[in-house]
Amino acid sequence: MLLLKNVFLNGKTQDILIKDNAFAKIASHIEHKNCKTLDCKDKAILPTFCNTHTHASMMFLRGVGEDLELFDWLENEIWPREDKLTPEMVYHLSRFAILEMIKTGTTMFLDMYFFVDQTIKAAEEMGIRAAITYLGMDVFDENETKRRQGLAQTFLSNDSTGPLIYKGLSCHAVYTTSEALIKSFKEYTRKNKTYLSIHMNETQKEVSDCLAKYGKRPIQLIDDWGILDENTIIAHAVHLDDDEISRIVRAKAVVAHNPTSNLKLNSGQMPLQKYLERGVRVALGTDGVSSNNSLSMISEMKVAALSAKSAANSSTAAKTPDVFKIATENGFEALGVKAGKIEEGYLADFMLVDLNHHALLPNVNLVSNMVYSADSSVICDVFCNGKPLMLDGYVAGEEEIVENFKKVCKELS
Repeated sequence: MLLLKNVFLNGKTQDILIKDNAFAKIASHIEHKNCKTLDCKDKAILPTFCNTHTHASMMFLRGVGEDLELFDWLENEIWPREDKLTPEMVYHLSRFAILEMIKTGTTMFLDMYFFVDQTIKAAEEMGIRAAITYLGMDVFDENETKRRQGLAQTFLSNDSTGPLIYKGLSCHAVYTTSEALIKSFKEYTRKNKTYLSIHMNETQKEVSDCLAKYGKRPIQLIDDWGILDENTIIAHAVHLDDDEISRIVRAKAVVAHNPTSNLKLNSGQMPLQKYLERGVRVALGTDGVSSNNSLSMISEMKVAALSAKSAANSSTAAKTPDVFKIATENGFEALGVKAGKIEEGYLADFMLVDLNHHALLPNVNLVSNMVYSADSSVICDVFCNGKPLMLDGYVAGEEEIVENFKKVCKELS
């Protein structure tokens, strides 16, 4: 058990008792024997972030292939370099990505990448929640379709992972993945009561190509295939028409918003406020560092808020409580995890921030400060499932993680 004393929560000083990895009691004063006590004077407690779309091991691609169009970037800069990856490299790259996530307040991420067993190993060692997906991308080759189907079933059926690993499946996109593979992957996720993630409606070109090939827009296409439901997570969803929005709302599917990546690759600005008003379940993601350069959900919130105001041509769009919620509670909820709130009964994923930090003063509106003025330096401590991942800004073993990362980058250069 852990007792947080004198912590700032919702405008007042509180004590918080953590028991069995969850918030057991929140009150103005708590006395409890036989538990560790942490004095949190001048610190505020906040829920941690859930990054609902990233490619963690792309860390070696930070700064590579800058200022290119999406398909030129993918085909000429990203995919050729990824061909050189080995499982051991992905393990070290994953550890470095998780280090950055912990340092920036994230305790859960949804990952879509290769050598998934290595990312799982890294996540389990570092104590973070990880929604790991086996990736489906067959480029319309029937032999590859069958191979991926078999590997996906094996991946989901292996239950040797720990309680903080949440296995699911992903498909790259309708322009790289066959109808047969997408349908089978959805069948497997329904059978296993888990989620399917897929890139959708990221660019106008993707929409136009889909119309030319299938006579339907991407969301309409996969809905007609029977893919959309509450456990479908749609990454990007920048270019949706009204019918597609209605289909997503009706299915209760989730949109993983990646505003920095969308802007950097000039994919467009998702009309966040419109989606929220229509009742779309929106969560937040960073995408990989190759198209974002950062895994910080703090900076992602600011970009989400500002781009939403620009897209809506309104300063009242994307209010700070809404933006903070899509970065925290909405992401956990989308993945079926009871976290993202500092309330009794919720899992104890939380961060402590320094109320004397220059970026949080004056403390008129803490959530607003986190969205608009904060950076990772405001975070003192990060806990996941009631256990510390970072204390006083330090993550255990971070020096070794950094050195191994630098060695892998040198090998891939």
